Amino acid sequence: MKIRVENFMSLMQAHRYEIIFGLCTLLLAYIIAMAIKKARSNFPPGPMGLPIVGYLPFLTEDLHLDFMKLGKKYGDIFSLKLGSQDIVVLHGADVIKEALNKSELLGRPRNSALDRYNASSAFFSSNFKLWKEQRRFVVHSMKDLGLGKTKIEEDVMDEIKHFKDVLRSHKSQPIDVKEPLSPSMSNNICALVFGKRLEYDDPSRQFLDKTIDEIFEYFTQTPPDVLFPWMQYIPFVSKFLKSDKPRNAFHKFKKFFQTELNDHLKTFDPAHVRDFIDRYLVEIDTQRAKNTDTSFNHDMLMNNSIDLFNAGSETVRTSILWFIYIMAAYPDVQKKVQKEIMEVIGSEKTPEYMDMRNMPYTHAVMLEIIRWKTIVPLNLVHCALTDTTVGGYNLPEGTTVIANFWAVHHDSRYFDEPEKFKPERFLSKDGKTVVKSSYFMAFSLGRRVCPGESMAYLETFLYFTSILQEFDIAFPDGTKPTFNAKNIITYRLEPYLVRFIPKN
Repeated sequence: MKIRVENFMSLMQAHRYEIIFGLCTLLLAYIIAMAIKKARSNFPPGPMGLPIVGYLPFLTEDLHLDFMKLGKKYGDIFSLKLGSQDIVVLHGADVIKEALNKSELLGRPRNSALDRYNASSAFFSSNFKLWKEQRRFVVHSMKDLGLGKTKIEEDVMDEIKHFKDVLRSHKSQPIDVKEPLSPSMSNNICALVFGKRLEYDDPSRQFLDKTIDEIFEYFTQTPPDVLFPWMQYIPFVSKFLKSDKPRNAFHKFKKFFQTELNDHLKTFDPAHVRDFIDRYLVEIDTQRAKNTDTSFNHDMLMNNSIDLFNAGSETVRTSILWFIYIMAAYPDVQKKVQKEIMEVIGSEKTPEYMDMRNMPYTHAVMLEIIRWKTIVPLNLVHCALTDTTVGGYNLPEGTTVIANFWAVHHDSRYFDEPEKFKPERFLSKDGKTVVKSSYFMAFSLGRRVCPGESMAYLETFLYFTSILQEFDIAFPDGTKPTFNAKNIITYRLEPYLVRFIPKN
């Protein structure tokens, strides 16, 4: 055996130049073939990458920043190969608007990370018909249950009272505000879905918070076993890549929601709808009475509830964590917001969502924080349902498309000095009116726009004003803001400590 290895090594050494030449020829052939393929198909341009792995080795965790660099080189729409997949990235505002308003691009890719982790989801799976039917119901249900009226606002304000009790209990000492904020935000969805809130130390409350964290800590839109589908057939690879963690979290969620559903079924009264679960149960009965082929069933109810919890808890929590951090980093802005709160709301009256109409500076600060630290830098992947064009390029059916909202929000073509925190950019010259830019796209665009946008604005405004009405926010002595964050699905701040000092 030893002699054979030595002979093989000698042979390799003797023909090393031929081998190197052969490999270079293969690489050159690959590059030429890829270039010809793109030229013939009028596919968006982009970097070649390497055989098999594509451009993957050149990307970091900060995909939104990597895509920005590529956009500056290749233009507002470009493509790159990640593993076995061709991804088209939308970098400029105009092509994003064009693409996300096209009915041909409303799909989700098959076998994507979203589809694989929760294939039954109406919002994140590749089943387009299912999405249309369920989205319409969810949006109408949220309105029926009180969104835009007083019901949901009252539930949110009740939860804020509990949250502020926790802040007071720390008596101006530094705290990791994420710990009480996580159950508080999730309780707002609890009130909507279950018709009740859960105490912070309730085991069910802690289970929900832990499971949501597991999903968002390990979930990514570009996991290796999706970019290289053959990996899923290798034993234990999902454990090694930790891609099993969000999948297992989804399964645990389903068991929990099954218990909640069973409890609701025991006390369900269609004449007295208490929450989203009841509202959905009514719809199931309505659809069955029509004898129609419908997607409304108990399993879909649980999937919708899980989607509401995940999206509604994580994105708004991340937003408010940024609001708190930036107010501590910019005390002069904080004082201006507090001044407006005192002028419009006062120190005794409870903030109401309708107050925002009379608080242009506070509203502008909210918009600027959401722009500056775009909470979801890259939108969830879309897929071409049929052959189409965007920006003059051909996108064949099945093409995966992703929009870089961070790039738009940090592009000097659309926002003056985009790297700076300037709330005034969203105000009229006299400072009395909010002027919302048409390039502001924090909640996506088109028919796939986030269905919880109104709920998110309501929550962020009420938390923001309620906190600043009662507290000054400051970092511990000697702390300097770093704005360190990482992009998972949301742009998450690294853990930080902050003080809530009662104003009185």
